[in-house]
Parts: sequence; structure tokens; C-alpha cells
Amino acid sequence: MGLALTVSEKENSVFMVTPKGEINTETYKILEEGVKDAQVKAKALILEMGGVSYISSMGLSAIFRIKLAIEERGGTIALVNMQPQVQQVFETMKVLSPQMFASLQEADDYLDKFLDGVQKGTIKPREPLE
Repeated sequence: MGLALTVSEKENSVFMVTPKGEINTETYKILEEGVKDAQVKAKALILEMGGVSYISSMGLSAIFRIKLAIEERGGTIALVNMQPQVQQVFETMKVLSPQMFASLQEADDYLDKFLDGVQKGTIKPREPLE
């Protein structure tokens, strides 16, 4: 099975990424390439994972690299609506567990607090790498 990907700007600097299919050795680059432009601009990136039926170690690595790239610029990432078998992989590997949410509403609440903290100066975004 392949991977289809949609990326949209939900609001200013908040991007919604919706992968559908499998994120594996053959498809992880579709994810990385698909979010490249958004991750440079994003204060927050939401991965809507409901359509992902399988993730391999290469898929985990790709998401982790995306997370690092966003955090280097002072942003954050949230994963929502994971299917049980995919969520189990993340939990077993202890990858991103504080940023996994059961629903888009939970992720929105988290992102609102994060972005509010950045604007009020209680959360300091990192300087972009040159």
C-alpha cells in the first residue's frame, strides 16, 4: 500500500498534515518531502494519523526528524486520531507520547496553550538555524 498526503494551513503558521496509507521504507520520503515547506513555516504541525494503517521504523524516524526540524525553529508537533496498532508502536518505542492526542480538539487545546505561551513570552522559541 502507498501513501497519500494532504497538507493545508489551518490557520496562520498552523498546518494540518493528513497521511493515508502506510508510512514505511518505501513511503517515508513522501511524508518528509510533503511537509518540507510547511515545517519551515510552522509554529505548529498537526499530523492527523487516522488514515495511517501501518508505520515502520523508517516512518518513526521520519516523524522524529520532522519534529526536530520544527522544534529547532521554536514550533511544536501534535499527532491525533491514531489507529490502535499505530499508537501501540509509538507507545512501545516511547516516541512523542506527550504529543499524542486522542482527538483534534485535544490537540487544538494543547496548541492554543503553546502558541499563547510563545506570544506572552512564557515559552521561548528557539532562534532559527542559519
